[in-house]
Amino acid sequence: MVKLIVLCVNGCLGSSFIGLADVLEIARATIARVTGSEAPFYVLTASATGAPVIDGSARTIPVSTAIEEISACDAIFVPGFMPADDGQPPSMEPFSAIAAWLRRQHARGALICGAGSGAFLIGEAGLLDGRRCTTSERGVDELKRRYPRADAARGVSLIEDRRVVTAGAPFAWIDLALHALRNLCGEAAARIAAESTVLDAAATDAAAYRPSGYLSGFDPFLVEAERVVRQVGDAPLSTHDLAKALSTSERTLHRRLKQAGGGSPKAFIDRVRVETARTLLETSARSVKELAGTAGFPDEASFRRAFRRFVGVSPGAYRTLARVRSHPKGHVFSTQKCMELIPEMLTRILDACVNGVTLADPDQEDSPIVYANDAFQRITGYAREEILGQNCRFLQGDDRDQEERARLRDAIKKREEIEVTLRNYRKDGSLFHNRLRVAPLKDAQGNLLYMLGVQYDVTAQVCAESDMRSLNERLNELAERKESETA
Repeated sequence: MVKLIVLCVNGCLGSSFIGLADVLEIARATIARVTGSEAPFYVLTASATGAPVIDGSARTIPVSTAIEEISACDAIFVPGFMPADDGQPPSMEPFSAIAAWLRRQHARGALICGAGSGAFLIGEAGLLDGRRCTTSERGVDELKRRYPRADAARGVSLIEDRRVVTAGAPFAWIDLALHALRNLCGEAAARIAAESTVLDAAATDAAAYRPSGYLSGFDPFLVEAERVVRQVGDAPLSTHDLAKALSTSERTLHRRLKQAGGGSPKAFIDRVRVETARTLLETSARSVKELAGTAGFPDEASFRRAFRRFVGVSPGAYRTLARVRSHPKGHVFSTQKCMELIPEMLTRILDACVNGVTLADPDQEDSPIVYANDAFQRITGYAREEILGQNCRFLQGDDRDQEERARLRDAIKKREEIEVTLRNYRKDGSLFHNRLRVAPLKDAQGNLLYMLGVQYDVTAQVCAESDMRSLNERLNELAERKESETA
């Protein structure tokens, strides 16, 4: 049976802790009543020592057990915290023991879920490093400041990245509870739970009061500048327009943005709009062209250039990365093909291969790589995060004038198997010769799922063959010269 832990910590929001516990208990009781059988999960509340906890409003909250009494569990829910005097979550340093326990439980396979500012305790555990995450909107900048290796997103209600789930929307604990139940107990259980807990999903006017602050830190000028950019939406916005809206001159606007680290006015506008588009790529299925307009860019080409400049990859590649990250293994396949996800054991086998192995998804824009084994990373020098979402041609750099490329492109278009040898370049710029074998992978019904690529580093062989050719040519020249002299 699935074991769910609701953590209670001194200074937490009582409403967040009780809300989590209540939603899960209501869901458990409802599932048992509707199905006529025992619910597939049970809930425990826990504190560091098992003693009652004093929440942020000085109320005493009893719990059922101590965290060290829990050897293993399936999911842990971390409630939000009462803000400190500066309006931000309190320091997480007093909770180092709890953070270490969260780290151990995650390593044992537990899903770690943070509601609102609960993400800060997860950050203290080091579990946000390199992960896409979110928190309440007013806390995003502070989360980035305290945990600079966290990839914090603004305006996203919920994100899962490699078994770490964070939610920042109002009543985030409901989103977390339903997401965990769907993952751990199945769609049917989550649906029953939703019907018993989500009473009104109608839109509210909360967005009208949404605070801003991307790149703002604590600079009110940047906060207001961002508010203007977001409020304009998809309408054109020039430097002159921004300066006028902020009741300042263009010269002063340039100076203040530069001092605050926001760059030039145009760069600032583009960066805020790219962040909007980044969130939309994670949360919607709209085309890149549609998102360019929604984010406020005049055309798709300018959007793609700005996105690559600030994010480092194309919009399509970023969407692939967002999908891949949501899978528990983190770096395997697009979640839209979850029925074909290779099991963990096969992943280990592929990672043990001496040759590089990749899988590309032909159903996505530009057939991006959605899986790369350890050997591929060793051969190329690129980290997995730099590989996923790229088309395999990125290894060719600017060396595109290769005859074998045309054969490869034609075979992929026809979904045929092929083997070619290409000049590729490692991350450090060094050349290697890659013998690439590409084959289509299909399901039992003959539907194409992925294009499998197997890479062999044949640099030594190619160099040896080149040396042999040079030697033969030299010998032939000498033989011809000798014959000529003899004649």
